[in-house]
Amino acid sequence: MPHEGTGFGDSGGSSISGLSGPLVVALLAGCENNVRRIFLSARDAGADLARISVELIEPALGQIGEMWVRREISIAEEHLATSLVTRTIGLVIDPAKPRRAGAPRIVLACLSGEFHELGLRIISEVAREAGWEPEELGANVPRAALTAFLGQRPPQAVGLSISLPGHIPECSETIRLCRKAAPGAKILVGGRIFRADPDLGSLLDADFVVPDVVSLRDWLRTSRRALSRRPASPMPAKLPLPGGLSPRPRGR
Repeated sequence: MPHEGTGFGDSGGSSISGLSGPLVVALLAGCENNVRRIFLSARDAGADLARISVELIEPALGQIGEMWVRREISIAEEHLATSLVTRTIGLVIDPAKPRRAGAPRIVLACLSGEFHELGLRIISEVAREAGWEPEELGANVPRAALTAFLGQRPPQAVGLSISLPGHIPECSETIRLCRKAAPGAKILVGGRIFRADPDLGSLLDADFVVPDVVSLRDWLRTSRRALSRRPASPMPAKLPLPGGLSPRPRGR
């Protein structure tokens, strides 16, 4: 039975980590049908997208990335694996789940110079399942464009994706300007660098450094319930977006 709030399961249910090895094989073989079957098996076991990301997608792509570093596979094979995951994650999203009226908004963006969009795509759908309205701006978002967007359409939260330790200074400055543009918004940062070195989060003035997608899902649920208990306040009218910037359309 699906649990409220996720569409397909919760943090409980059967373990799906044993599917990670078969997923690596299917991705390297370029077999989309097998990738689809594995994702559907995980969904049928009661896992939601957050658990599938933590228990299947991250370990599989991490192993494939290590194989590329050791030159056991080519960059083309690594890119194919990411593409297959991107195309098939829609299988674990509940298409019938209604949007909540007045859902809090979260703006999601990769920092300037960051081009890994898959995590942002997954987080966007996890946020939607947690009762938020995500606006996914994609990869390599210029700092000025992001802060102008926030100033015209202040959200309740901002999520920034970072994958390279060398971008910590850029992230710190972006957070500072985001707070100035949208003073009431909570600032979240996440990325694989914080799993490798959790102490890096202490260098940033963020409200929440995301250790993994399941923790993010839980934070979003708790924060949505807290926001729903506050007195309603009128949202600003939607204005034309600055610099031709527009939220990324939802892919299915």
